[in-house]
Amino acid sequence: MIVARVGGRISAGLLALVAAMPLRAEPERDRIATERAAANAHFAEQERECAQRFVVTSCVEAARREQRMTLTRLHRAELALDETARREAATRRRQALNDKARVQDARASEPAGSARRTAPRAAPTANPPATAQGHAGGASSPSGDERRALEDHNKATFDAKARAAQQHREAVERRNAQRAAAGKVAAPLPVPSGASAP
Repeated sequence: MIVARVGGRISAGLLALVAAMPLRAEPERDRIATERAAANAHFAEQERECAQRFVVTSCVEAARREQRMTLTRLHRAELALDETARREAATRRRQALNDKARVQDARASEPAGSARRTAPRAAPTANPPATAQGHAGGASSPSGDERRALEDHNKATFDAKARAAQQHREAVERRNAQRAAAGKVAAPLPVPSGASAP
């Protein structure tokens, strides 16, 4: 009994020491972890002390209540740290995006001499659609005959794909009709044995 009281005083002293520790260079999370470990140790000692008393249940409940309050406070402190870390990360991301946008704006507003250096890289992406349309020489727009030829080609391609899709649908319908005629119909699922009869 005397040992338990002395142990309780030591753990209470440890708790007071941990709670009174000034915030120094040690990260806040380490402080919270240390305080949580001290709270758990204090609860274990209080529980041992309660076991030696006549009325054990109320003593343990009081110790549990004290531990719960301490752990709740520490959990809230951790949540506040997490929220601060999230805000700082979001600020860093926004700053990085703003910096990137500024760099892109600066590149876009470079003098014409700088733009000429980047033009050859942009030209290959602009030319393939022109060659895909079938007009050579890099003309900016096709003539009336070229446009009509291109429209006729696109219409013929569309019609061919539509015919192929229709033939496929008809083939699937014929195959399904043949299966149905051959009696290959799926059997119904069996009734579970535990089902009650109406």
